Amino acid sequence: MNTIFAQASAQGKAGVSVFRISGPTALNSIKQLVCQTDTEFEPRKLYFRKIYNPKNNQQIDDVLVVFFKGRSSFTGEDSAEIYTHGSIAVIKMMHEVLASLEDMRIAEPGEFAKRAFLNGKMDLTAAEGLADLIEAETELQHKQAIEQLGGGLEKIYEHWRRELLKIISLIEAYIDFPDEDIPEETITGVRQLVDRITNEIKIHLDDNHRGERLRSGIKLAIIGRPNVGKSSLINYLMQREIAIVSNIAGTTRDVVEGHLDIGGYPIILQDTAGIHDHTEDIIEQEGISRAWNAAKNSDIKVILYDASKTNENKDYFRDIIDANTIIVFNKIDLVSGVAPKFQIKEAINVSIKNQQGLDEIITEIISIAHKIASPSQSPQITRARHRSELQKALEYMSTFSLNNDLVLAAEDLRMTMRAISNITGKITVDEILGEIFSNFCIGK
Repeated sequence: MNTIFAQASAQGKAGVSVFRISGPTALNSIKQLVCQTDTEFEPRKLYFRKIYNPKNNQQIDDVLVVFFKGRSSFTGEDSAEIYTHGSIAVIKMMHEVLASLEDMRIAEPGEFAKRAFLNGKMDLTAAEGLADLIEAETELQHKQAIEQLGGGLEKIYEHWRRELLKIISLIEAYIDFPDEDIPEETITGVRQLVDRITNEIKIHLDDNHRGERLRSGIKLAIIGRPNVGKSSLINYLMQREIAIVSNIAGTTRDVVEGHLDIGGYPIILQDTAGIHDHTEDIIEQEGISRAWNAAKNSDIKVILYDASKTNENKDYFRDIIDANTIIVFNKIDLVSGVAPKFQIKEAINVSIKNQQGLDEIITEIISIAHKIASPSQSPQITRARHRSELQKALEYMSTFSLNNDLVLAAEDLRMTMRAISNITGKITVDEILGEIFSNFCIGK
């Protein structure tokens, strides 16, 4: 296996840059860079050294170097980290020198984490948690990623896998000795355990996609008729202008997105084209079509009305109003007397121009986000891949029966266990060998 290297810090000029090396020649590589092949590097100890280009002895930088031995490293193999100054020149020279060393190549995307998985340092869910931690933009995304990186999901799935393995071993024991009757208490115990695991998987799946929403972002669509203040509202929420504001109807032609942290929840704001029925403009028609699709596919909808237009049809958006819809009357500053009412649900009266009542919208957004995406007490499914495999596991469990052929019953459980193992990537060597060699004839 080649030794790999990569710049672990962000690209570009910086105060410090970090280079990571992992593989069988990691220790020899740093010895070559310091031009002292007889130097001993004690593992997990930081050294201050000058590093050179081994080919011409040109000094590259004054650096800090640390060596990690085998299992004590992130990847589970000999590794080293070099902390250099972050100038463009130093970074370029480091890439060139490291790439020129024997048996050394630049790492592929994610290859350090992949080696950590292959060397048993983490399971697949923890690796995904690490990726989520790097991408986390809000406090709640960070909390969910840390829990997954720490093995929260792995513990749940590994527990189910081990329980299934016990049942399979028991059933296969009776397959090997077909003349033995299975005791009634054993049958009862197996059925109870299968029912319990089945119910636990169902409860785990019945989460309203909270973890996936929190990980990828909660879609919030702002919709309404033309010129009601949709773009002004999204600019206020973003605290910068990302949408064009104009008193000309049809200014917004496409769905404009912005990403925001509201109360720790990642919100994907979508400003849409004004929705109405009277236009011959093909581009505007497409914008309206996309606005309807954004509304139907959003997690939260803010429907904006013009409070000054008392004759506006309040039922226009009735079909898409649900529990996660916020009704807002804008331009309340233009209304004299009693503010308009909305019959279906309570509305929020605001003046975006005067920034009046806007905190109520934010409070309501946080309330709905908490309802649909707040972290639960137990680890949550964060990817469609997990959900798909668990649904497969339930399908296999549903066909399990001790009243049928025991071989088929064992196979149903084995397929269930395989589906769960596909999530974590943990299928032990003994299990794989057992499946491979069980098909050989006796004497082979």
